[in-house]
Amino acid sequence: MCQQKKCFFQSPYFSHSGNLNNILHVKYNSDYLTIISNLIIYICTQNKIINVYLLPVLMYHSIIGSKKEKGKHNIYVLQGDLERQLAYLHKNQYQTITFEDLAQNPQLDTHKKVILTFDDGYEDNYTRLFPLLKKYNFKAVIYLVTQEDHNSWGVNEGEPRKNLMTDMHIKEMSDYGIEFGGHTQHHPVLHDIDEASKRKEIGHCKSDIEKKIGKEVVSFAYPFGAISDEIKKITKEAGYTFGIATKNGPLHWQEDYFHVRRIEIATRTTFWGFKRKVSGKYLTHKFFI
Repeated sequence: MCQQKKCFFQSPYFSHSGNLNNILHVKYNSDYLTIISNLIIYICTQNKIINVYLLPVLMYHSIIGSKKEKGKHNIYVLQGDLERQLAYLHKNQYQTITFEDLAQNPQLDTHKKVILTFDDGYEDNYTRLFPLLKKYNFKAVIYLVTQEDHNSWGVNEGEPRKNLMTDMHIKEMSDYGIEFGGHTQHHPVLHDIDEASKRKEIGHCKSDIEKKIGKEVVSFAYPFGAISDEIKKITKEAGYTFGIATKNGPLHWQEDYFHVRRIEIATRTTFWGFKRKVSGKYLTHKFFI
């Protein structure tokens, strides 16, 4: 089943659905097939028969200057830690890509590449992230909440108020090469609103951003990671090419364009943990550890 430097995982046959039947010729349930497929990847990797590199899609939110700015939820990273992480990527010759790059070239060689994503569109993404991206010649993807000027959804949960980026900030970063994606208009839990509201939040968000930046928006990140077949269908029908989840989904981004798994980077992420998470082996090893 495994050949030198190649495994079915790298082909369309690897799936968290029943497609693995095409190779194994058995009729077990999909959960069992998921275990088998991941086990084969693990065995192949441990025996160094293949070198599976899973594109790391990293998930960030806010960037703070000191722990005095931290909120109730640990969805922030210290600016000093972020710079150390970006310096590590630069020193080790990683390249940053975006979902726009993947939309233009789905067969792009993703080895030693990483996608940096930032949810919500906080003002600190402009004041603290943008200078670092320019310093290291990196790109990123920022997911915008388009009809709010601050994190009202977080304030409702006890988070400190944080301003979001202005249209001027967004246009400047877009012109530089930063990708902007949708994150709804008001950051609702999509499971909790009706279909018409889902379509408005997802679809109108796309048109809001396209008016700001003057180019097509190709990716959408589900707020709170709320995802379902209905939500994925609405996202696709709204005209997006990718739907971005949080910490769940298939291991390989090509398995489901509307359920792309990410790897969280937050204040509790150690530097050793960061290096492990960008290794390209984190997800396959994590399954067994």
